[in-house]
Amino acid sequence: MNVYITKINGLSLRNTFQYIQNMTVDIAHQIGCREMGIYRYNGNQESSESLNSRIDGIISGINQGDIVICQLPTGNGMKFERELISHLRAYRSRIAIFIHNFETLLHEKNNYTICEMINLYNQAEILIVNSFAMRQFLLDKGIRENIKFVIQEMWDYTVSNMFMNTPAFKKEIHFIYNKIYEEMNEWEYAIPLKLYTPLNNTCLNISNATDMTPEELFLELSKGGFGLIWYADEYDHMSIKYHTEFWLSIYLAAGIPVIVPAGISNQTLIEENHLGLVVDSLNEAVTKIEAMDESEYQEYLRNIEQFAPALRNGYYTKRCIVECIQAFYRKEVCGVSVPSTIYSLDNCTFSTTVLKRSYDGNMAFSWDFKGNADGFFIYDESGTLIYETKNIHKHYHLITGYEENSGFFIKAYVHTLKGRLIIAKSGLTHLDVRQYKKPKVSLIIPAYNAEEYITRTIDTALAQSLAELEIIIVDDGSTDSTPTMIDWYAEKYSNVSVIHQENAGVPSARNTGIQHANGGYIAFMDNDDMLHPDMIARLYHSAVTNACDIAMTSICSITNRGYERYLQYPMEENKAISIDDFFRFYYISGNANGVVVWNKLYRASLVKAHLFPVLVYDDEAWTPYILSYADKICYLDDLSYEYDRMIRSNTLVNKWHHQHQHEKFMFLKKTIMFYLENGNPDRLELLKELAKNRLTRCKISYGYEEYEKLWEEINKIF
Repeated sequence: MNVYITKINGLSLRNTFQYIQNMTVDIAHQIGCREMGIYRYNGNQESSESLNSRIDGIISGINQGDIVICQLPTGNGMKFERELISHLRAYRSRIAIFIHNFETLLHEKNNYTICEMINLYNQAEILIVNSFAMRQFLLDKGIRENIKFVIQEMWDYTVSNMFMNTPAFKKEIHFIYNKIYEEMNEWEYAIPLKLYTPLNNTCLNISNATDMTPEELFLELSKGGFGLIWYADEYDHMSIKYHTEFWLSIYLAAGIPVIVPAGISNQTLIEENHLGLVVDSLNEAVTKIEAMDESEYQEYLRNIEQFAPALRNGYYTKRCIVECIQAFYRKEVCGVSVPSTIYSLDNCTFSTTVLKRSYDGNMAFSWDFKGNADGFFIYDESGTLIYETKNIHKHYHLITGYEENSGFFIKAYVHTLKGRLIIAKSGLTHLDVRQYKKPKVSLIIPAYNAEEYITRTIDTALAQSLAELEIIIVDDGSTDSTPTMIDWYAEKYSNVSVIHQENAGVPSARNTGIQHANGGYIAFMDNDDMLHPDMIARLYHSAVTNACDIAMTSICSITNRGYERYLQYPMEENKAISIDDFFRFYYISGNANGVVVWNKLYRASLVKAHLFPVLVYDDEAWTPYILSYADKICYLDDLSYEYDRMIRSNTLVNKWHHQHQHEKFMFLKKTIMFYLENGNPDRLELLKELAKNRLTRCKISYGYEEYEKLWEEINKIF
């Protein structure tokens, strides 16, 4: 078995892309890898016959079972890379892809190109990527779950001439990049900025260094000062979050401290090893440098000198390649035991953990996790693992068999080749016995024959972090155990009240709840759905802060395909917009699923004055109706309401799909006529536009002429 690594040829040695590939191959040679040379050319116009012959020549030395580490991109285009991987697979070689440049994947708005790249990466057994964050990004984009990852973490920087200067304490900043940012064009600080870029600049304190070889650049940087990593726009900012900057390693290998923005993929490494400054702005960086004395600078140099030899000798690359080769012969990582060490990854944290009494002697453990993870472990206070889930969307677990004085904590983990790595841990959580205050929000839950799932719904409602929450459960004439179950909650919790009524339907149950609501805002929840613990508090804070009549969140749907984004708006978050603008730009032309009532918080006075119509599919009638009487609305893209359509099958939505064409039409007609006849007259034109949009889409979907006739009728009446 031989190990090959690809190397691009034909570019200038001063080209960064060429330099990185050369360096990687030189390091790989030291551990016995063979070189597979690829000449850089534009292959997009090459005929298939010529391309096949070219690639056959490149891989002619490959035998079945050989390992090939492909450094991508090759610079020859996607067509060439697809054929290269295809030929390697045909020769039954084993493929790893070392991804050097994520820019296209991160910045590309063309979904087709992104899909092409993901499909290409999915042909490999192993991917070598810069960071854990990049690994999760690829998984989110469609990388298959069983692919193996090697995390690079840092670039190396090896140079043939290892003579270097001893860095001196200089209050100056070095910046290597191929473009100058607006902040730098307006550079007026006393601290000089030295640019290593082909662009010209005439600002007073900016000097342009001449074009240098990597060795010359290394020597110049090693004279002292600070190395800067910065970004120009949201795309660059995203790139440094996921991608490890090559320039960072050049600065550190040269022995000088760095200045980096908060959020960079290497932030934790820089902070823990005391390698430089992590700042939120260039002004903050300049201020800290101006205040720094030589003893503080020398402390940075001592830490860097301990760290830099690993970069200068290529140890990060060697480790990646060795781990990559080992991974071809290792079993899947899920069989590895759970590590106890916690690796702090970016901003991964448990913002909320709550333990509440649940029905039938159980306890409900809820949490809100911020960040990317592959799963969660729940432990009791003795450290015994009691539950594991690979469902990264899960935020609720029912604990059985423990006394009420028991405590629990939760950990988040990601998969690595060395096992499951813990990235966050909560504090020890005991039973929540808070005293509920005068309600600011009333949450209304209509319930009918929901014994199989109502406890989960109420448990996640009780887990809300807002203490000023009342929960009103309206039993709409249930004939199963639902009344007994919800009465138990009312006895245990002072903020839960239950109302029993004869069966009259969901809109009637909601109206009953509205009449008994005491909060300044009202929310609605279906009896089979779930809430994230911070949903109500965040919506309430947003509504009050922005003086809005309505605040809403995005929705996650649970289907047989897993968790899916059900409803999102391209709106600026936590900012008030007028209802007229919401109708025009987001509702009329947006997702028809916006008719739902249960992802929103409504001003109570507004709701009490405009009750639900007693109609089937009352959501579609009431939501435009209530919106038409509001003035301002705000939005949080939290995906904190979970619309579960896996737990039961006999929903109104499912019944809709099996109804006769004319029945569907009549139901829709009643809902539209309700909000046109009863909605705010000042917004009649917007409501008509909404009706027209809805009817047009139904006409296209169902091919039923009555939808078009109804619009003609509406246009005459209103």
